[in-house]
Amino acid sequence: MDGYPAHLAPEFNEDGGVLTPFEEWWPKVRHAFPNVPEEVARYWLHEHWRYSPYGWLPSADYQFQITRWPTKELFNIRSGWCNFSTESTECYDHGKSLYHDYTVNSAWPYKTVSYMSEHGNFPTPIIILDNCDGHLVSGVPPVPSNEQLPAAFVLVEGHRRFNLALYLQSIGKMRDEVDVWLMTRVNSRSS
Repeated sequence: MDGYPAHLAPEFNEDGGVLTPFEEWWPKVRHAFPNVPEEVARYWLHEHWRYSPYGWLPSADYQFQITRWPTKELFNIRSGWCNFSTESTECYDHGKSLYHDYTVNSAWPYKTVSYMSEHGNFPTPIIILDNCDGHLVSGVPPVPSNEQLPAAFVLVEGHRRFNLALYLQSIGKMRDEVDVWLMTRVNSRSS
């Protein structure tokens, strides 16, 4: 987000993992991200610093709101995991694989799979960008010219949780509604 300004970066280990604990980092940098809620900062900014494909999104142009999302409408969200396909087949198949690999066929469980299977909800909400109006256009700042976002709801964080939710919903293991962070535009742009 915001191009990951170097002066706000947490420290990293040799493998590129974040070293600075979130509780130490966030109080020092939150002033630079006034629209970003703490939970979004923890799971998108801090955890994915430098690695999110949506690091170019300007935080000042968006607000984040917890929204109840019908699980039967999860397939309306487009994910880069499956090249924004309207069918989300690759996402669904990955979710199915996660479920079976870590619950049915595994001696060591994946906590996210266990949590979602048991609670029918996300352990932390996924983040969805509302680009239904098509305001983010390839090559028009801030969008890089190699970025092609659909005019749709676009998943920006929580890809594994989303994939798993698609599968769990299909087998009746998700609640009727789940909490998501909906990212909506607050500033208009001239085209």
